[in-house]
Amino acid sequence: MQKKHSFTPFFLLPFLSFLLAGCTQDDAVSELCFIGDSITHQWDVESFFPGYIIHKHAVNGAKLRDIQKWDISDCKGRWTIMLMGTNDIGHIGINQENAQDTIQSFAHAYVQQAQVLQAEFLLAISILPRHYKGENEIDHNRLIEKQNQLLADSLKNTNLRFKFVDAYSLFLDQDYTINEDLFRDGLHPRPEGYEILSNAIRREL
Repeated sequence: MQKKHSFTPFFLLPFLSFLLAGCTQDDAVSELCFIGDSITHQWDVESFFPGYIIHKHAVNGAKLRDIQKWDISDCKGRWTIMLMGTNDIGHIGINQENAQDTIQSFAHAYVQQAQVLQAEFLLAISILPRHYKGENEIDHNRLIEKQNQLLADSLKNTNLRFKFVDAYSLFLDQDYTINEDLFRDGLHPRPEGYEILSNAIRREL
């Protein structure tokens, strides 16, 4: 009796490889650590990321230096999502004398903190655009754009395993104005905004 040989058509191999790779990665990522300020504090990550064990460190009004006071040891060796910076630079205008020094100092401090985390993989979310309490919207958002570019470049010069997630552009409308429909108060996202943030993270998991 002739033995039958099974085979997979060659055109299906890329698809099967994609499925197997996805399964392996999803199995490996079972716990997520979130670090941030009030934007993360109000982010219902448990609902947006069902099936994951969540570790969350977020405080209203927090600045980058405040992380040093927190016990974030549970982020070590885990996939970590960090969204920080709006309280550090959000009140500074692009034309202020110390603006360039401020964004350079922030990028340097961010990289230092990211290295201290010792995360398995860091998803560094860009600072979101804002229009908060009568601020000069265009002025602030141009500076935030420069900060995000500098931060992404600074992270590239490290040995960290990371991905810089550009959420800034997802919340921007045009001419450096925010998409008001995605914000509750010009700073904190509405549920629709948090859905966009969550989708950006889920694409990387």
